Amino acid sequence: MCGICGEVTFGEPGRLELKRTEAMTKMLAHRGPDGEGLWNEPGIALGHRRLSIIDLSEAASQPMASPDGRFQIVFNGEIYNHRELRKELESIGEKFSTRSDTEVLLRAMMVWGPLALRKFSGMWAFALWDRRERSLLLARDRLGVKPLYFAHVPQGLVFASQIEPLLLHPSVSREISQKALSEQVACRYVLAPRTLFADVRKLPPGHTLKFEEGRAVVSPYWHVPLGEHVREMPFEVALEGFGRYFEAAVEQRLVSDVPLGVLLSGGVDSSAIAGAMRRAGHERVATFTVAFEHKDPKYDERVWARLAARKFECDHHEIMITPAMFAASLPEVLSRLDDPVADLAALPTYHVCGLAKGSVKVLLSGQGADELLGGYHLDRVLRQIRAVIALRGVPGARSLGRFFARKNRKREFLLGWENIRDVVPGQLPAKMRYDLTAPLSKEAMARLLAEPGEPPYDRTLDAFYTEVPSHRGPLDAMLGTLMKGWLPDNLLNYADRMSMAHGLEIRVPFLDANLIRFCFRMPERHKVKGGETKRLLKAYSQRLGVPRAIVARRKRGFPVPWNDWVRGPLNSQVRQALEGRSWMDRYFKKEGLGEILSSHMRGEDRGLLLWNLVVLAHWGESLGLR
Repeated sequence: MCGICGEVTFGEPGRLELKRTEAMTKMLAHRGPDGEGLWNEPGIALGHRRLSIIDLSEAASQPMASPDGRFQIVFNGEIYNHRELRKELESIGEKFSTRSDTEVLLRAMMVWGPLALRKFSGMWAFALWDRRERSLLLARDRLGVKPLYFAHVPQGLVFASQIEPLLLHPSVSREISQKALSEQVACRYVLAPRTLFADVRKLPPGHTLKFEEGRAVVSPYWHVPLGEHVREMPFEVALEGFGRYFEAAVEQRLVSDVPLGVLLSGGVDSSAIAGAMRRAGHERVATFTVAFEHKDPKYDERVWARLAARKFECDHHEIMITPAMFAASLPEVLSRLDDPVADLAALPTYHVCGLAKGSVKVLLSGQGADELLGGYHLDRVLRQIRAVIALRGVPGARSLGRFFARKNRKREFLLGWENIRDVVPGQLPAKMRYDLTAPLSKEAMARLLAEPGEPPYDRTLDAFYTEVPSHRGPLDAMLGTLMKGWLPDNLLNYADRMSMAHGLEIRVPFLDANLIRFCFRMPERHKVKGGETKRLLKAYSQRLGVPRAIVARRKRGFPVPWNDWVRGPLNSQVRQALEGRSWMDRYFKKEGLGEILSSHMRGEDRGLLLWNLVVLAHWGESLGLR
């Protein structure tokens, strides 16, 4: 795992400053503490920071050149099937001088061009410079496990693994996009290709960018396989297939020349990974668990993690986060979120990665299981949406109430919506999409933001309503859209930042391309049925030997006692964050910020919004916004 950056110019090569690329590279040192590399010629400069995982020798350093000198590459990620691809390339005459997956990637791109991307199993963000054509190709992996940002500059382009290095270029403005800020406040993250900076874009997952003669073309090379036709199969057949693909995905992600372990949460996702590692022959799996010091036991996952660790004879490690530790680490954690994500799980992820740093360099994570196999109780949400669509022209709109487990704002909105009978499948209006997905009402946004503009909504749901093939059921449609936005721009985003803060690599076997394709070809009922979520994974986990108590346990997120601590030991720190950041005066209403904290102190649940605002406050300060 590494950090990459670079700059390319056309027309005036002399305008490119190598010192700027050197400075960009140094800003990525935490992503690659094992080495630094630079390469340049007129009009192009590439930088690389190395975290050595496969082939630790100097020969595998980057930037790496092709034997004929035509190509130069900088690469962040891992190609898990590099050994198989090496054999295929050797069979057609290619010769290798290292054992690295970087050289395999480079040779594959030389031989097969962009079609090679379809052959790779892994995670990647890379830049490939063609000296003959004077063109730059940027590519990001299918699901966006690895980040890649870019910005257009006069007659050129700059790119990097993170946003902050791009701001070193004098032509990249620090002006905030008002639309993106509204989206961040409402939805707690910003979807690709936007970022909070008007000049900075993130390359969407499964896309390439080719920059040639001053022109950039962004193109998709992979889509979530919603276009696949569902194949009818018995549950037992689906279960056998899932086990085969999942175990292959886990085994591939054990390819490493350094120690590796598992982020063990005490849930079924990570427990299945630990069990599959043991089944693959990995002895004494190192596992790492985080808990919070709190009187409520729901914030302590250790009892469940210990069950799995004992069952699979793991080398188990734990860390307990106190309010003082939480407060002390807050500035460091938030300074890493240059593409801010207001997910409370970022902080425990940071601490558990810090715990693991002394023992391993690679961690396997259960992220992606919910989006692939139907977690989050999506069956209930989807019944709500499907019911709204079905109500078109049907008397008795208020019968919709039976689809809601409890009274809430979304239920009240749907039951009171005057035009509910006019809903056309595939054409739900923006207002309804917003009210179904955003945590803040239009009125709340107006009280908080100086310029709220149009109410934002989760743009991934555009795909649910407009792009999903008609033969797809609602569950797969929703899972597919979550994979396009929520997963890369929220979950994988903070996981990358928190692990890279400690020079660690996180691998996600549930996001293996072959496993994803198989799961989107099976009937929905094998994933969710009758209110039971992730039923396929639960059945597989029981076969694997995961303790029944873990399999039957109700799904939880990463529980963090933030709400209570804001009312107690963290109150002054939160208040200072909201009141002492001058850059926020330009975009937020002070009275609105104060009311959010006051209402939380009175007992209302404003925790997630407060966390979002604290994240934004530190984000702006760490980047020197005024």
